[in-house]
Amino acid sequence: MSRFSNTISSFYTKNKKYFNKRTMQSAALSMAMVLLISGAVVCAPEEKKVTTDVDIKPASTAGVFAAVSAMELSAGSSDLVYASAGVVVVSATSDQAGPYEDDVYDEWSDKVMAKDINDYLSIRSEADGSSEVIGKLRTNDIATLIDVFDGWYEIESGNAHGFVSADYCVTGMEAYEYALDVCDSYATTDVNGLRIRSEASEDSKILKVVSKGTKLEVCSDAEEIDGWVAVTSGNDTGYVKADYVDVDMATGEAITLEEEAAAKKAAEEETARKAAEQAALAEQAKVAAAEAAAAKQAVIASADDITLLAAIIQIEAGSECYDGQVAVGAVVMNRVLSGSYANNIHDVIFARGQFATSRMSSVISRGPKASCLQAAQDALAGSDPTGGRVHFRRAGSKDGLIIGNHVFY
Repeated sequence: MSRFSNTISSFYTKNKKYFNKRTMQSAALSMAMVLLISGAVVCAPEEKKVTTDVDIKPASTAGVFAAVSAMELSAGSSDLVYASAGVVVVSATSDQAGPYEDDVYDEWSDKVMAKDINDYLSIRSEADGSSEVIGKLRTNDIATLIDVFDGWYEIESGNAHGFVSADYCVTGMEAYEYALDVCDSYATTDVNGLRIRSEASEDSKILKVVSKGTKLEVCSDAEEIDGWVAVTSGNDTGYVKADYVDVDMATGEAITLEEEAAAKKAAEEETARKAAEQAALAEQAKVAAAEAAAAKQAVIASADDITLLAAIIQIEAGSECYDGQVAVGAVVMNRVLSGSYANNIHDVIFARGQFATSRMSSVISRGPKASCLQAAQDALAGSDPTGGRVHFRRAGSKDGLIIGNHVFY
């Protein structure tokens, strides 16, 4: 019997990474039934006895299922331990037992992730480094373990089904712990009107209210507070009640080379579409600007000299005293008569860099105000408060004749 126990122990030691908690419980139950029925007794060091919640009587096999189910498996003991009933039980070792729920074990027991890779791990058609690459398992991708070969894992992820080098993979709970490090987490709201608060307290400031189904990025750097989840939404970082969100990791699936090529083509087409759309918008804007400029020119071209002069007076000196308005009109007329500038009002006003003409068409369309029209008429009639000057600026910027807020020179 001792030899049998040693065989079982050796097998488990070599293969314990493929066992999970449920496997251990099933193995314990099966072994207990075999040994109880055969009446075998295996001796082991006293300090490795399994604790139980009920007494187990070795005199009978009756109630074996209840007895075994009541056993508490020692997480830190060796592979084979002794029960008072003479039952050999395979215990959960420290690499299987931990602060995880059964559903986490179940979910991740057959999961595979690529680790210590630059960008991706090649998925090949065969368990051979020289075989065809059919897909890529990227850093955040999760795969399902199908079978194990010498140095290779057969996996399935998304539409990719092939083989990856076991040297660059982690599995089971090791994959889960790795995923916690490399994958972002998000919290999905279960209710409408969930409040994001500035601190983990119902008395703290409400930063934002979000609707049901909203995905919020979990802030992994924030302090963990029982009953609360730290989240980020836009520029706001705060806390939500843990009871009202489902927290999960943002994991992906492997991609086949065909899918990668299709995605690349789609991205190129989308880039080209956006470029064409922007070019079309630019052309439309150009045409619109040309049409607007033509419309402005039409408005200006239709205006007579008095209207043009009144419009520039309003733009340059609309808020000035009446003498100041006439003075601006007189500067325009002095240039027309000087021989050093254009010999007409339109060209003097629109000479490059001389007057602020950008609003001319709008002022003309609305019609210059009465005082500016009167000032234009007086300037055309020869009124000149400037004494023949042909320049003006804001007062204080140059020496000269000051009228209102302008200096003329």
